[in-house]
Amino acid sequence: MVKVTRGWRNLREINTVTYDPAKISVTEMTDHLKAAGTFGGLAE
Repeated sequence: MVKVTRGWRNLREINTVTYDPAKISVTEMTDHLKAAGTFGGLAE
């Protein structure tokens, strides 16, 4: 992970993650977040 930016969209907290896809995939990140119980969904 390179950077996480916190913000708001439609009265909901949104965290934007900037990452290096050569080091981790979106699937790997979401799997780890789900295992930690902190995954809320993806917004593209």
